[in-house]
Amino acid sequence: MAYARTAVADDAAANYYNSAGLAFSQTPSISASYLGYLAGLCPDDLHYFYLGMSYPMVNSAWGFDLTFITLGEAETRDYLGHYLGTGLVWRIAPKICYARRVMDRLSLGIAWKFIYERFVWDYCFLMPQLGWSDTDTKSWALDFNVLYKPLHNLSIGAVVHNVGPNFHYEETGATDPLPRLTRVAVAYIPLDNRYIKCTLSGEITKILVSIFADEDNDFWQSLKYEFDTARKGIGLELILFRMLFLRTGYINESEERLYGFTFGGGIEYKNFRLDVGVDENIFYFRTQNRTVSISYRFD
Repeated sequence: MAYARTAVADDAAANYYNSAGLAFSQTPSISASYLGYLAGLCPDDLHYFYLGMSYPMVNSAWGFDLTFITLGEAETRDYLGHYLGTGLVWRIAPKICYARRVMDRLSLGIAWKFIYERFVWDYCFLMPQLGWSDTDTKSWALDFNVLYKPLHNLSIGAVVHNVGPNFHYEETGATDPLPRLTRVAVAYIPLDNRYIKCTLSGEITKILVSIFADEDNDFWQSLKYEFDTARKGIGLELILFRMLFLRTGYINESEERLYGFTFGGGIEYKNFRLDVGVDENIFYFRTQNRTVSISYRFD
C-alpha cells in the first residue's frame, strides 16, 4: 500500500506505523516480517527482521516491537591494508509502546526505543595507525502518535518518530542525527460488508533532519520545497470474504528517486495470516524487494 498505513494501523504492526492504533485493537496479536533487502543488486547478506506484539485492555493497550537490520560482513584492515578479518554491520532497536483512548474516537500513543548499532569505521584519514576497525554506538528515541476517527469509516493519523539525542562516536567526537520524521495520513472505508471491505489511504512522510535549511529561500519557497521532496503514497486494500487480502499503492519521492507501484496480498485462516509485499518497482534500478509477514490474533 505504498507504506500508507499510519491511519489504518490496528494490529501488532501498529507498533511500527502508529502505536495510537493499538488502543483500537480488540484482541492481542503478534506479527513477524522478513525482507531480503535489494536482492540481486546488493550482496545476499542484507537482511531486515521485524517482530511486533500488542496487548489491548479496556481503553488502552501495550505494545512491543523489535527491528533488526544487518548490512552483512565488512572487511577490517590495518593502516598498511593488511586483512584483519570481518565485522558484522548491524542495528537493533527494541521498543515499548503505550496507547490510550482519551475519547471514544481519539487515541494517543507514546513509544520509547533503544537503538544500538555496530559498524566498521574508516579511521585512516584521521588516525592512520588504526586502519579500519569495528566499533559501535547507541542512542534512544521517543515516538509520538495520534489516531482520530471522526466517522466510523474515516480515520486520520499523525506521528513524529525518532525524537532523541544524536548518535555520538567517541573515537572521533562526531555526531549523527537520528532519522527524525513525521507522517500525516488519512484512511477511508467506502465499503464494508461480509463479502468485501475496501480501504483507501493516503500519506505524506517528511524527514525532519535539516528541514528549512536553505537560507536563500523565504518561508513559502522553503515550504514548497519541503512538500515537493516529501514522500507521498496512496494505497488500496481489498479484503474478500474476510480471508483474502489484495493490496496496491503508488509512491512518489523525488529526493530519493522513488516512483512507482507497490503490490501485495495475503490470506487468513483460523486467525493466522500470511502476507507478501512487493515494492521493487519503485526503484530506478533493477532489483528484488519482497517482504514476507506472518501474524496471529489471539481471540
